Amino acid sequence: MLWQDEQIGAMSAALEAARSGKPTVLSVLGRPGMGKTSLLREIAIRASGFNVLEADGQESAYREPFDLLRQLGVHDVRSAGAIAVDPLVAAQGLRDLVDALSPTGPVLILVDDLQWVDQESVESLYWLVHRARGDRLLLALASRPEGPESTGAWRRLIHQASRTPALPLTGLSLAQAMAAVLTVHPGADPDAIRRLWDHCGTSPFHLDSLLRQYGFTELAAMRSLPAPAELAARTKAELSGYARDVAALVHASAVLGYSWQALPRLAALGQVDDPAGAREALVEAGLLVARTPDMTSPLRASHALMRAAIYQSIPYARRRQLHLRAAEQAGNVMESLEHRVAAADRHDDALAAELEQAAQTAHAIGDFRQAGQMYRWASELSDDAVTRNRRWLDAAVEMILARDVGWVRQQLAAVQSAPDLARRAVIQGLMFGVEKRWLDAWATYTSVSQAVLDRAEPVVRYRLLVLTAWSMICAGRDLEDLAPLLTRAANEPVHDRALIGNEIFSRGMLGLRRSDAAALDETLSSIPERSSDTPLQLTYKLAWRGSIHAFWGNAAASEADLAEVTTRIRNGVGDNSDGVYNGLLAFARWLSGSWDLAGVEMRIALDHVTGQPHPMLRGIEPLLHAVRGDFGQADKELREAADVLEVMPWREPVHLYVISYVVRLHAGADPAAQKTGLQHLRTVFGDSIVAVPGFTGPLWIFHLAIAAIWAGDLDRAEELTRQGERQPHPPRWMRWVPQWLRGLAAETAGASKQARLHLDTAVAGLTDDLPLYRAHVLADHARAAAFQGDAAAQRSLESARQLYHVLGAPPYLARLTQTADPAQPGSLVALDVLSALSDRERDVATLLISGLTYAQIARDLFVTRATVGFHTGRIYAKTGVTSRAELIDLVRSGTLKRQN
Repeated sequence: MLWQDEQIGAMSAALEAARSGKPTVLSVLGRPGMGKTSLLREIAIRASGFNVLEADGQESAYREPFDLLRQLGVHDVRSAGAIAVDPLVAAQGLRDLVDALSPTGPVLILVDDLQWVDQESVESLYWLVHRARGDRLLLALASRPEGPESTGAWRRLIHQASRTPALPLTGLSLAQAMAAVLTVHPGADPDAIRRLWDHCGTSPFHLDSLLRQYGFTELAAMRSLPAPAELAARTKAELSGYARDVAALVHASAVLGYSWQALPRLAALGQVDDPAGAREALVEAGLLVARTPDMTSPLRASHALMRAAIYQSIPYARRRQLHLRAAEQAGNVMESLEHRVAAADRHDDALAAELEQAAQTAHAIGDFRQAGQMYRWASELSDDAVTRNRRWLDAAVEMILARDVGWVRQQLAAVQSAPDLARRAVIQGLMFGVEKRWLDAWATYTSVSQAVLDRAEPVVRYRLLVLTAWSMICAGRDLEDLAPLLTRAANEPVHDRALIGNEIFSRGMLGLRRSDAAALDETLSSIPERSSDTPLQLTYKLAWRGSIHAFWGNAAASEADLAEVTTRIRNGVGDNSDGVYNGLLAFARWLSGSWDLAGVEMRIALDHVTGQPHPMLRGIEPLLHAVRGDFGQADKELREAADVLEVMPWREPVHLYVISYVVRLHAGADPAAQKTGLQHLRTVFGDSIVAVPGFTGPLWIFHLAIAAIWAGDLDRAEELTRQGERQPHPPRWMRWVPQWLRGLAAETAGASKQARLHLDTAVAGLTDDLPLYRAHVLADHARAAAFQGDAAAQRSLESARQLYHVLGAPPYLARLTQTADPAQPGSLVALDVLSALSDRERDVATLLISGLTYAQIARDLFVTRATVGFHTGRIYAKTGVTSRAELIDLVRSGTLKRQN
């Protein structure tokens, strides 16, 4: 083809950008027959010196997860349990491939027919380029334009991953058509060319097809040109002139789809006696193309439209026969069932029942997308209308569990009128849950009458019971009816493994609210103490225990459990739950003083978010900004969190919000704001915020007590402190935090001697937990001692400074500077040497300083080694160092400077 200047410019710019170390995405969009595949070929021709990887989407009702990645050479995309891993993790296989190829030249990944690529591979491609910096990488994508069937993953890759707009292909211009025809037919009549071009609707495929079929001279003489829509009929007529083996081979190719197939398989399916001769004739005629020139190369139709035309030209009885034979020869159950469905010419209850059984098997191993497709086929083949509707609704549930909600959204109007009220409620509620609209989900589930619930099938009833309980918790509803729901769910004869996590967490949260000591003890002791020894099937229990430790302020125990959980999730065990476990791991690391690592984990958590951030993440995120002194960002995040939690006061996220809010006020050191902090909490959440029913963990209670002290409500502060002390399984820091709070309260009351005694006791009992709060205790002790003229003030002050320094806490160090003894020759102030770095650069710097290799950093941050190297170069340039050792020295010794 001849390309327009805009297209040549886009190709050249993309290739040059990739050569210069700027990871680039070039998206080519166009209707069928507009030349997308030809443009990809042109890019490959122009990509001199590139390592070229090619793959394409397969036109199929079911798309095997990560099929495209396997085409590219990435095979480690399933866990030991045969469950597909997280696309963010699977993309690491692509990154390793890019790293391996990069020393020999830039990397070009060509993906044709993106509209047919499995969603998991599309997401992995997005993660590959989204996090890439400094890689010599070009991802060239060809796809049909956006439509109702386009997935969210497709839209994100096309619209967000690329730094340049997609390149639209609208077909041949008249000048291109003229040049193309005149190259083959010099002296051709320009008016005839114009007529032919206009007739083909600018499609290069249709123009080429007509010229191959008739030749230009015959077309120019025609009074009425054949319509491109007649392609199937013309293809059928053309094939009738070939030998039987030729027609049989091309028919076999069309039946197997628009995908690359080995010649022996095509020959076996078509029962071809002379495969080599048939192959030669078809490739020469342009009906089939070979992936490579050698005789063993796989074959497929020359174009998706050509494949469709060939398929439509096959007589129905012959097509059905080929599908049944393909089912017998299929390499896996899914492929066999797909061909049997294609061969079905009437309702087939036996096949439908077999499909339903296969769907249940797929559901049991967590392959929800495959289960959804099986249910859809089963529905189509079901003779009974009620059964047909039931299976169709079950397909919708599976697609939601697979987070492939595009198809379900298109069906919602029909779902609304479905006669199966129980299944209808499950689907509608799940869709609300996807959008974090748990109040609407709760209203939907509770609208199901008792009679409908009793009549529902056991698995549907189990789903409704568990989902109702979970939505009550998430929506912050009264949990009075939670216990009967969970008791009945436990007694159902059939449980759904997809909701086991929801059931475990619901039971755990109910136990906390009911002060069930036995349930809490069971949570903490029913699995091995060492996290990695926990059996895989108990991963959700491990996640719940890690969450309990986080809420209790047991940072080390929480970090151990949740690090193991997030590792397992990356390997395909469990669900990432919108990044919640990564977020709680970030919280645990924040508590332990590893703030930079907490920031790394939080950014990974937010990358997992589908739609709006989870309330847990909203409650945690402001902490990371407040302690660094980024009050504007922290305040923005607190406002957004309050807006969500005021409507849906889910208790655990509310408690995290309270911690973040009090930390923000403490870091800001604004007495007026601190004084009104408790009233703000009451305004947002009501007076019940100061009540502490059940087991909640002491950590948030003590933050609430601090707010009460600031407000001058000292009786409330003492009551809260005692409630915190009564919480079961007290952390080690309980030895000193209550005394610290009582010291602050006494100081507020003007009882300086009593304050000093409490603070002395707190300092004497300090453990190595909660370094930020230890620094607070020491700073407050220094102030109380200085008030009494005690030399111990300086020792505590220096200890506090050192702790704040190690943490990298600018607002607290600045506060100590402002209150330092003026007789001192100088004072320590914060100098964050990493402040000029971007978030991603700071993540890399954090892991560099911790001693990880480039390969380890690449794995932890889901990037290539080249991206690590790119960020490292920028880190060195911005900080003025030339090596990792210098960077470590700078951070350790340069975070503080002496101010005179």
